[in-house]
Amino acid sequence: MTAEPLKTVGKSYPREDAPPGVSGAAVYVDDLNPPGVLYGAVLRAGRPHAKIRRIDTSRAEKMKEVACVLTGHDVPRNAYGLYVADQPVLCTERVRYEGDPVAAVCAESWEIAEEAARKIRVEYEDLPLVTDPEEALRPGSPVLHESNPGGNLILEWKVRRGEMEAGFAEADFIVEERYYSRPQEHAAIEPHICMGEVDLSGKLTVYISSQTPYIIRANLSKVLDLPMSRVRVVGCKVGGGFGGKHEIMLEPFAALCAMKTKRPVKFRMSREEEFTASTIRHSLIMDYKTGVTKEGKITARALKFILDGGAYVSFGETTASKAALMGAGPYRIDNLSVDASLVYTNNGIAGAVRGFGVTQTTYACESHMDTIARRIGMDPLDFRRYNAIQTGDPAHSGDPIRSCGFAETLETVSRTVDWPSIGGGKLSACGTKRRGRGIAAMIYPVGFTATNNPSAAFARVNEDATLTIWTGAVDMGQGAHTVLRQIAAEELGVSLERVQIVSGDSDIAPMDLGSVASRVTHIAGNAVKKATGQVRKILLRKVSGMMEVSEEDVYFEDNVAHIAGTPARSIPLAEVALKCHKDGEIIVGEGSYNPPNLHLDKSTGQGKPYDCYVFATHAAEVEVDVETGEYEVLRLVAAHDVGRAVNPMNIEGQIEGGSLQGYGFGMMERIQFRDGIVQNPNFDDYLIPTALDTPGRMTSIIIETEEPSGPFGAKGVAEPALNPTTPAVLNAIFDAVGAHITDLPATPEAVLRAMPNGKNGNGAG
Repeated sequence: MTAEPLKTVGKSYPREDAPPGVSGAAVYVDDLNPPGVLYGAVLRAGRPHAKIRRIDTSRAEKMKEVACVLTGHDVPRNAYGLYVADQPVLCTERVRYEGDPVAAVCAESWEIAEEAARKIRVEYEDLPLVTDPEEALRPGSPVLHESNPGGNLILEWKVRRGEMEAGFAEADFIVEERYYSRPQEHAAIEPHICMGEVDLSGKLTVYISSQTPYIIRANLSKVLDLPMSRVRVVGCKVGGGFGGKHEIMLEPFAALCAMKTKRPVKFRMSREEEFTASTIRHSLIMDYKTGVTKEGKITARALKFILDGGAYVSFGETTASKAALMGAGPYRIDNLSVDASLVYTNNGIAGAVRGFGVTQTTYACESHMDTIARRIGMDPLDFRRYNAIQTGDPAHSGDPIRSCGFAETLETVSRTVDWPSIGGGKLSACGTKRRGRGIAAMIYPVGFTATNNPSAAFARVNEDATLTIWTGAVDMGQGAHTVLRQIAAEELGVSLERVQIVSGDSDIAPMDLGSVASRVTHIAGNAVKKATGQVRKILLRKVSGMMEVSEEDVYFEDNVAHIAGTPARSIPLAEVALKCHKDGEIIVGEGSYNPPNLHLDKSTGQGKPYDCYVFATHAAEVEVDVETGEYEVLRLVAAHDVGRAVNPMNIEGQIEGGSLQGYGFGMMERIQFRDGIVQNPNFDDYLIPTALDTPGRMTSIIIETEEPSGPFGAKGVAEPALNPTTPAVLNAIFDAVGAHITDLPATPEAVLRAMPNGKNGNGAG
C-alpha cells in the first residue's frame, strides 16, 4: 500500500502540451523555416547486400540549384553505433540492407534535392544474402561484418540459475513449444526530420525530433569530429517516437551540409523510408521448454531466443538482455537457463521499439503458460497464482524485488472480468460466433540493463516563489513534464501551476539519457526531487532565521511556510523568496540520479541489472467467427503495478494507448520482407490499429505499491502497457475456438488455419 496522502503527487492533471497540440500551435521541426533554408535528400542502396564499385555524383553536382553533395569521404569519422561502431554514416565500400545511405544532397527545394539524388550513379556488385537468422548462424553463411569475431553472431546473453537437470527430473510434465514474432514499424505520424545550421562562430546547432537529445549530440560530435561543446542540440516537439527516435539517422547529413554551405539545411524521411531505412522491432525465434509438477509448480524452464538484429547492432544489446532477463515471466523459477543470441542479417536494422524484447517474449511466455495449464488440467489463472513472484523474491537475475503488485493485478483483473463465469466456446447471438476469454501477465524493468543510466536536473526558486526546473528529459507526448512538475511541486510544497519546466536545449538543460526504457518518472523524477530538495533546504534555513524557529518546525504547504504547532504563524513563500534574493542569496539547486550498484555477470545473468520492476495482468474477452476467423475484442481489462501513481489520468492514457499498440503488434502488423526488400512500405499495405479496433469496453486499473528507490514510491508504466495485450487476446481466441497461434500476426486467416477440425473450431459444440 502507499504511504501518507500527498498534495500534488497522486492527482490527475491534464498534460501541459495538450492545448498547443490540439490547437496546432505546437512547433515541430517541419515548422522551422529560417531564411535561406536548404532541403535534403538521401540516396539509399535499394538492394540488401552489395559491394560499391563506384559512386558518380557529377550529374547531381552540375544541377543549378544543388548546393551540396555528400559521400562517405566527406564524413570525418564514418562509423558509429551505440555499442559497436559498425554502421557507416554514408557507405563507401559495402551496403548491408536496403535502406543503407550512399550519398546525400541538399538543394533549394525538396523536389530538386530528390531529383539530384536520383541522378547519382552507383555501380554495385551484388553479394549473397542471409535473411534467416538461424541460417545466418550456420557455417558457410554469408558474413555481413568480417571484422566481427563471431561472424554473424553479434553477442549472447545468458541466464543461469539452479540445477536444470534436477529441475526437469522433478517435473511430471515437460512442455516444449516454438514461437515466432515478426518485425514491426514504429508508425509514428511524424517521420524522422531534423535541421542543421551554423552560426558565425562556427558552432553547429541541430534541431531534432528525438527521444534522446544527449545521445544524438554525443554521436554527432564523434562522427563530425567536433568537441561536444561545439555541437548544440535543440529538441523540438516530437510527433511520436515509440523507440524509433533514439539514434542518429539524418542529423549528420543536415550538419555536414550546413557546415559546407553555411546555410540552414533540413532533412526528412519519406513514409517509405520510415519502413525501409529506419529501425524496426526485432523479430524473434523463441523456444520454450518447461517442467511442471501435476500440482502446477514450475520446476525448470529452458529458453532459447534468436534475435534478428538486421544489418547493424543499434539497440540490439539492450533488447537481447531484456529478452533474456524477462523472458521467463513474472514467476518463481528456481532452475532457469536462458540463451539469447543477437544475429546479423540483411533484413533492415532492428533497434529500439517500445517493449525492448519483452513484448515478444511476453507473447511467447504467456501463450506457453496457457498451454501448460491445459496440459496439466489447471485453470490458467490458478496456474499463474501458484507460481507468482512476490515482494522479496529474487528476480531471474537474483536481485531481490523490493515492490511487487503482481498478485494484486491478477486478483483485480479476475474479479473485474468475473473470471470463472465466462465459458470457453460460449455461443453468441450469432450462431457462427464463439466467445472466449484469456489472461496474460508481465514483468518489466525500469531503465537500461546494468549500465550507468543517469539523469540530472537544476532547480531555481524565483523572486515570487515560482519554481523553474531544467531537465534533459524529453516529453514526447507521454506527459513526462507534467509528472516531473508534480514531483517538484510536491517536494517544495507549492501548487503545480507555480512550477515550470525548461528542456530540450543541450546548451541549457543538464544531461539525461533520454525518454527511453520507461525511465523518466523513476530516474529523471528522482533527479528533479533531489534538485528541488536542495532549494527547499535553502528556504527552510531562511524561514528559520526570519521566524526565529527551528528548521525542523517549518513545513511548506500551498505556497506558504507554516510553523508546526502554531497555525497562526505563517508566511507566504513569495515573501521568503524575495527576501533571499534581496539578501543576495540565489535559491538554486542541482540533483542527479543514477541507479546505484548496477552490475551483471554476462555468463550467468546474475547480479543487479535494474533499480526496480513493474508488473501487470491483462484479460481479454473475444468473439470469433468460426467460418471466417474474424474476431473482435469485446472487452480488455488491464491492471498495472506502477508504484506510486503520480498522475492517474496520465497512467490510464498510457495503458489505453499501449494496449492498442500491443494489439497491433500481435494481431495486425508485420513488415513483409522478400530477399531483404520490404514489400509493404506504406500504410496501405501495413495496417495499424485505429479507433475502430479499440475493444468494446476497456478498463484500466492502477495498482499502487511503494517502491523504495522511486520518487515518492513511483516506478513507471510507459512501455509495459502494450506487452500483455497480445497473449491475452491470443489465449482468449484459443478459449473460443481452439486456435493456437505460434506465429504473428494473428490475422483472421491465421486463426482460421489454426482452428482444429477445420473451420468449425473446438467450441462449435
